[in-house]
Amino acid sequence: METVKKPRSAAGWALITVGWLALVAVLVAGIVFGPNVLGLVEAGQDVERIAQEDARNGGPWPRATDTCQACHGFEGNARASNYPRLAGQQQAYIAKQLRDFASGARTDPTMTPMALSMDDAELNAMAAHFAKMQPVANDTFKADPAAATRGEALAKSANCASCHGQQFEGKGEFPRLTGQNAGYLRDQLAAFKGGKRKDPVMAAIVAPLAEQQIDDLAQYLAGR
Repeated sequence: METVKKPRSAAGWALITVGWLALVAVLVAGIVFGPNVLGLVEAGQDVERIAQEDARNGGPWPRATDTCQACHGFEGNARASNYPRLAGQQQAYIAKQLRDFASGARTDPTMTPMALSMDDAELNAMAAHFAKMQPVANDTFKADPAAATRGEALAKSANCASCHGQQFEGKGEFPRLTGQNAGYLRDQLAAFKGGKRKDPVMAAIVAPLAEQQIDDLAQYLAGR
């Protein structure tokens, strides 16, 4: 028995036509816009790879270390003289200072609440982050040659290298001093002398120093 094919309705032909037109449009779009679409896909993949690498290096966003940039500069290379440069600083030293801020052994209106807000893992991660950053030359500071010469003699007489390393690069809980900001060094030496910061060795070293000698020492170390 023969099957009688019914003729397609106008609506059926319309659907077929629309389907073919859509297919043609997709093919044309692929030819015309294909390179751009591919570029966007590749760019998205690049962004994802960068994000994954950043997460491996510094943890997921947002990071506590990003809030440090306002004072300590990009990647810890502070340009303002009164803030410490953290890039390349000893990890153990940074961690100890953060714990001192949290415990009250050292106080600062900004650092104390920040340290108190961090758990031990976050504290260690922040210390590790800045320790692996590359310190760069501070082009905002130029030491006075006469002051730096006097400061070098003071550093040698006080045997600063015995704790801070032959190049003052720091070791363990002893901080990196070379290339540190002069204003910050001057303030901290004055704090040890005045008892605001507690350390029996540093207090003994700076106790006999006059204000000018403290400045000389700061200029020498900052200018290295």
